[in-house]
Amino acid sequence: MTDNKPVITAYALHWHIHTSGAFHDLLVKPLAPYADIRFVGWEYYEDLPLPEADTVTIFCQYPPPESWLKQAKSPMVWIPMADHDLYPPSIAHHPHVRVVAFSHEVATWAENLGLPYLRLQYFMNPEDFPQATFDDGLVMLYWNRLAFYRPRFLRRMCKVLGMKRVIFRARPDESLAKYYNYRLPRQMNGTVVEMHDELTSRDDFLAMMRRSNVFLTPRRKEGVGFVMLEALASGCAVFGYDAPTMNEYIESGVNGFLFPEPQPETRLNKMFIGLFRKIFSGLFYLKHGKFPLHLDALTFRDWEALRQLDLAQLGANARRTQAEGYRQWVAQIPEYAEFVLKNHKEKSQ
Repeated sequence: MTDNKPVITAYALHWHIHTSGAFHDLLVKPLAPYADIRFVGWEYYEDLPLPEADTVTIFCQYPPPESWLKQAKSPMVWIPMADHDLYPPSIAHHPHVRVVAFSHEVATWAENLGLPYLRLQYFMNPEDFPQATFDDGLVMLYWNRLAFYRPRFLRRMCKVLGMKRVIFRARPDESLAKYYNYRLPRQMNGTVVEMHDELTSRDDFLAMMRRSNVFLTPRRKEGVGFVMLEALASGCAVFGYDAPTMNEYIESGVNGFLFPEPQPETRLNKMFIGLFRKIFSGLFYLKHGKFPLHLDALTFRDWEALRQLDLAQLGANARRTQAEGYRQWVAQIPEYAEFVLKNHKEKSQ
C-alpha cells in the first residue's frame, strides 16, 4: 500500500496510456482518493502473468485474456468501450469478472453476458472550459479522424448554416491516413477553410476548440466521446450521429443535433446494402489505390431542419446539461470506488 491506499494494476493499450489519456480521466483521476492505480501497457495478444490471490486487476477496453479467464481466481474489473465489442465467449457468467459500463450499450452487453456491472455516465466540468461565443458568426471545428463526412456533405452543411469559417483538422488517424486523407478548397460557398494538415497536440486542439462555436463529431460511434464532451462543456453547438454514445448525451434539437442513422426496411435490404458497399469499395480500391469515403452520412436530406436551429441556444443548453451531469458524475464516484475495490486484499509491504 501507499499512503494507506491499495495499489491496483490496470492493463491498458499503450496508446491509451501515452496518447489518449481517456482512462486517466475515467479511472485514475476519480479514484485517486481511494487507490493508487498504476497503468501497465499491454496489447491483447500478449501473455500476462497471473495475479496474486484476492487482488483486484483492472482491464481497460480489452477483456482479461483467455488464460486468466481459465485460471485466475482473483477479481477482474473490465472497463469496455461501446465502440469496441470484442470479447471471448468464455467471459459469459464468469464468477470473477465484473464490468464498469460507461454507456447503455456496454451495460446491455454485461447484462446479456450475465456479468455484474455498474452503470456510470461521465461528464466534464464546464468550469474547466471557456464558454463559446456566437457574437461574430459561426466557426465550425471538424477533426477528420475517420473521414466520416465527405467534402460534398461539409460544403452543403456550411452553406445551409451560413458558416463563416471551418477549422479543418485534415489528417485522419494514422492507420487510415493512406486511404482516407483529403483536402478542402480554401473557400466553400463563402465559407473560409482553415486547413491543418498534421496531427497536433491536445493543447493545440483545445486552442482550436476555443476559437469555435460549432463542432462536428469525427466518428460514427464513440466509446465515451471525449472531444464531443469537451465541445458540449464549452457551449458549442454539437452535431453528431444518432449512435452510441452521442445519443446518450445529445437530445437532438435541444442541446445538439443528431444526424439520423439510415435504417434499411428489411434484413434482406441490409444484407444487399452491405454486399454492395464491399464490392464498390473493392473496385474503388483497385482503380484508385485507396478506399472510398464513407457513404452513410450522405443519406441526410432534411436540411430545412438545420436551418431552423438556434445554434447559440443549443450551445447554452449543452453547457448547462454538462454542468448538471458533472454534479451527478461526482456523486457517483464513491459507489464507483466501492465497486472496483470490492474484495481486494493486499499484502502488507
